[in-house]
Amino acid sequence: MDHVTKQQWLVRQDVGMTSHHPHEHAAAALRADITAGTFPAGTALPGQRELAAKYGVAFNTMGQALRLLEVEGLVEMTPRRRTRVLQSFPHLEVRISGDGHLWPVDTDNLGHSDLRVDARAVNRQAAEALATPPSARLFERQAVLLHTGAPWALQTLLTAVELDAVGGGHAVTVDPFVTGTARQETEHRSRWSARPATAEENGLFRGHGLTVLEIRRVGYVEARPNSYLLTVVRGDRVTILEESAS
Repeated sequence: MDHVTKQQWLVRQDVGMTSHHPHEHAAAALRADITAGTFPAGTALPGQRELAAKYGVAFNTMGQALRLLEVEGLVEMTPRRRTRVLQSFPHLEVRISGDGHLWPVDTDNLGHSDLRVDARAVNRQAAEALATPPSARLFERQAVLLHTGAPWALQTLLTAVELDAVGGGHAVTVDPFVTGTARQETEHRSRWSARPATAEENGLFRGHGLTVLEIRRVGYVEARPNSYLLTVVRGDRVTILEESAS
């Protein structure tokens, strides 16, 4: 039976805390210890009671903390067995091409999960960028982009004119202007910013308290706005590289 020295402490002092919920405090402390290698990938964690004593919380509170980390993909909980630390997902390098789209360097382990396809939505920022009335219902397509099964970006594409579906394995938001009747865009403008993830984004990215990079791209055809693409990137798993000149 695994044994660790029991320590009575409420939270680690080097872990930033923004929540008042005890289970989130315990999850943050355990998450930091997993990241630091105290509990390596593939090993079994101490029992729930021992962890509760270590992090200074109640038994049930520790259970909530473990379930939170399971949702994030850090641990795996199995009935009647010790909770196991999972192998972390590899870091992803992504190139930003000359046309303002993001393309992962590793193209062998990609996937996507469509959230909305051919929906109609009102988006004031997109409407302003596309020079349409604020109340206009735009065509919307949204997908979570995956690498080795882990989500690394959320993309939302909005257009005033419906686009034909793109063949192949790519999400339509990744490469939306290569088939069908959509015209090739002649220029684009992008704005970048960093911000805390929303609660919905934390859930989609299987994370907690994440920082995301937000890229707003407007594509043009003959100086007229044609598309609005919002890309939200999980900052702790992605490095964005500029495409080298050919």
